[in-house]
Amino acid sequence: MTSIKSKFASVRRNVDDADDYDTLMQNDKTTYSSNDATRTTNTSLDVTLKSILKSMKYILVTLPPPFNKHRRENKLIFLMASTVLLLLLIRNLTLHSTKILHPFQSPKKSDFKLAFDESLGFFDDIPSHIWMQKKQRVKDQPKHNDEQLGLRSKYMNRNHPSAWYQHNWDAEFTCPHERKIGGVSDGSKWTCDPHRLKHEDGTNKDAQTNKKECLVYSFGRGSPNTRTFDFAFEIDLLHLLGGAESCEIHFFDHRLDSFGGKAPDGVILHAWGLEGVVDAPMSRRNFMTLKETVHHLGHEGKELELMRVDCEGCEWSTFREWLQSGITVRQIMVTLHGSPKNEDDIFETLEANNYVIFHREADVRYGGMWQEYGFIRLAKEFFDRK
Repeated sequence: MTSIKSKFASVRRNVDDADDYDTLMQNDKTTYSSNDATRTTNTSLDVTLKSILKSMKYILVTLPPPFNKHRRENKLIFLMASTVLLLLLIRNLTLHSTKILHPFQSPKKSDFKLAFDESLGFFDDIPSHIWMQKKQRVKDQPKHNDEQLGLRSKYMNRNHPSAWYQHNWDAEFTCPHERKIGGVSDGSKWTCDPHRLKHEDGTNKDAQTNKKECLVYSFGRGSPNTRTFDFAFEIDLLHLLGGAESCEIHFFDHRLDSFGGKAPDGVILHAWGLEGVVDAPMSRRNFMTLKETVHHLGHEGKELELMRVDCEGCEWSTFREWLQSGITVRQIMVTLHGSPKNEDDIFETLEANNYVIFHREADVRYGGMWQEYGFIRLAKEFFDRK
């Protein structure tokens, strides 16, 4: 009790005599005692305490008079109680600052480099430890349900597509901001982080050539049961990216020669469908291979940001050519119709060329016989193959 009274007396003298609280901090280097444990004020907190005490002085001056006559004594009690509470708060913050601040600290730019490099420049904000988790997940996830169905289960249910897809090639990679482009229309597709197609300045043009860098191919109208063409995917994508000038989108369908409508702004229509080299002997004039298409449009050596394929079965005779036609494709969104004999080849071929599955969804309208898949290409270093 004597110690507390002497402390009050000391503070009272300082408040009365000091011109400002700088003097108070200089003189107030006392030691507090409680339960035989002595703690000295941490000098590293002097600057903070000085600011706190100045703020408290302002508060005390502006406070209304207390109800009793001992105004000065009430101020001292308030000052001492507040100081002790603030000291305890600051001490706890100092001791636990790492744990408290860590969840809110932004990783350094260098921490994004691994994801940036191994995604070929697509992901620029994923910390390394999160990226390593994604790598491990892809590595660990089985491609086939051999555990329950036995060895080489990929050869089971070949004549039952919905059952086959249930046990083979599930999604293995997650995109932080995957989004369905095209709403709920037949032609819509789940797309991996489409906002990343825009640059930081909000444009999609090369600074030197002023030409669009965003290039998209879209094959098939999306709905075999109607005579109308579904441009919902293309329209929604352009809207997301900033309008008709934000991306160069090419739409292909062999039935467009009978289309009497107007093409949506920013969408270039081509009246031919996609076929494989194996189909060339059919000599169909309203079909082209992907290589012919790329050459005709002058896109050799370019990169497609997105390739949407919903061509009612042509995927089985063309998928190898997606990788051998003079262009590289970052994302492939494809509807797989049924499960022909080479159903496993398409997945193994894409995996061997560094694609991962970020989306898989059964089309319930057809009992799961049709499946929506999304693939994205990563760097070979992502897979740690030996």
